[in-house]
Amino acid sequence: MSTLTRRIYALLALAAAAALAPDPAAACTTSTTSTNLGSASSYAIATTVQQGSGSAGLQCDILLAALTTHYVGLRVDASSFLLTGPGGQTIPYVASLTANGTPLAVGNFQDLSSTSLVSLFSGTSNSIPIYFRTAATPALQAGTYSGFVDLRWYYSVCSLGVVACLAFSESPGFVRPVLIGSPTWGSGTAVRVNVTLTVENDCVITAPSASFGSAPLVGSFNPITRTILIRCSAGASYTVGLNDGNNPDSGVRRMRSGANYLRYEIYKTAASGDRWGAVGGDRRSSATADSNAGIYDSVTTQGFTYRAAILPGQTTPPAGSYTDTILVDVAF
Repeated sequence: MSTLTRRIYALLALAAAAALAPDPAAACTTSTTSTNLGSASSYAIATTVQQGSGSAGLQCDILLAALTTHYVGLRVDASSFLLTGPGGQTIPYVASLTANGTPLAVGNFQDLSSTSLVSLFSGTSNSIPIYFRTAATPALQAGTYSGFVDLRWYYSVCSLGVVACLAFSESPGFVRPVLIGSPTWGSGTAVRVNVTLTVENDCVITAPSASFGSAPLVGSFNPITRTILIRCSAGASYTVGLNDGNNPDSGVRRMRSGANYLRYEIYKTAASGDRWGAVGGDRRSSATADSNAGIYDSVTTQGFTYRAAILPGQTTPPAGSYTDTILVDVAF
């Protein structure tokens, strides 16, 4: 075999060896992340813990070299553990590395090396997850509440190898122990995890049923008064509207019994002749409530008294039980 031929074979053998060697996995990466806890009404947040999860900012492609020790450590650099929103109002929260787990604390270092990598990097795209849960907080104004947790990750994770590791992805300054002992964790890599929660305006409405009683003639029914009670989220002024019911006719409300109707109306106050409706100036402002007008602290109830009357001048319909349903709506 000529020298040239031997060289060709040697080159071919080298090419085959390169093709069979495993490619290094992508290095571990760190990045700023955000977790949105969604949105809920102020009354839900006042009584119920809000929860959510996202990435804690460290992601690694895991090869799981069987004979290799992997190191992962975490320190919390800073956080107020408060979500801050309109008017400086706050919602306390905790963060943990497992659902409902031990809360993270500022200055706390955790050596996570003994955790299975499959379990540790169980988040989306092989990321380490972080879990948030709020404390029930009353009397909140609507708006976006936001906070953060500053984390510092230390790691030395295999990036090349199957049985034994040939290369590592490591955070700055990390030094693995030669044989036994503890690693030098180095300076680590800082990441910020942002967290937000949206508080929505909401109201509690109490609208008692109203009955005219019974009478033999249309002209025998007396007007009645009732009060609708409403309390809404802190800082939220609003208007209240009443729709035209289920059986309106040319903008006039009607109660129904079978194929027969009884015309009636609802007026804005006990003495007013202004129709209470659902559009524009027909609505009532919370600033004109008959009780506790203009108080918006989420716990004080406003009262809106109205007068309802059977309209005169109509023919008395056949005897029966006449009913209608009115929708009460609140707009902010």
